Amino acid sequence: MKIAISMEMTRVLRDTWHAAINHEWYDFLRGHEIIPLCCHGDFPDVAEFDYVFLTGGNDMPDIQTWRNNHYPLRDTFERKLITECELLKIPLIGICRGQHFLNYVMGGTHRLMTQPYDNVRIELEPFEVTCHHTIKIDQLAPGFETLLEDSAGVQELIINRSQRQLGVGWHPERGVNTHTRQYILDLINDL
Repeated sequence: MKIAISMEMTRVLRDTWHAAINHEWYDFLRGHEIIPLCCHGDFPDVAEFDYVFLTGGNDMPDIQTWRNNHYPLRDTFERKLITECELLKIPLIGICRGQHFLNYVMGGTHRLMTQPYDNVRIELEPFEVTCHHTIKIDQLAPGFETLLEDSAGVQELIINRSQRQLGVGWHPERGVNTHTRQYILDLINDL
């Protein structure tokens, strides 16, 4: 399968902006062709992808966190990706920031958390996950339902079956959450 992954924009290195993708994505999606997408340059032909992923990183358009790393060009690029995937019925998966941005573009809202999660282990049925959250979904976008929610009311897994969209609050690509990969891949395969 051909899987597109929209990259985070980061300025950690030398205080200049860089497109970045965590190497653990290649472990998570082993056996598939992975195409990194950057918000600079030409917009890709979305029809050539079997799945599109929106990764974590970057602040949301309307909320600045301690990271102070909002990148408007990424927002514009990913909004267009969401629109194209919706139009072509290509499964779209949002991870962490990707989940929030997907919910936001589809008509939902979010807000800053009073008690952010930074490398916090939380219980979900059927497993535990390690999370990093500074924002949470406030209102779910129309058409979405919550599959998993933690004890503090943070929606960790959402789905819009008719639009073939999945939002995951934790990072299944990271080594600390490898035990959740097959669960997420099974959900993706059912989209």
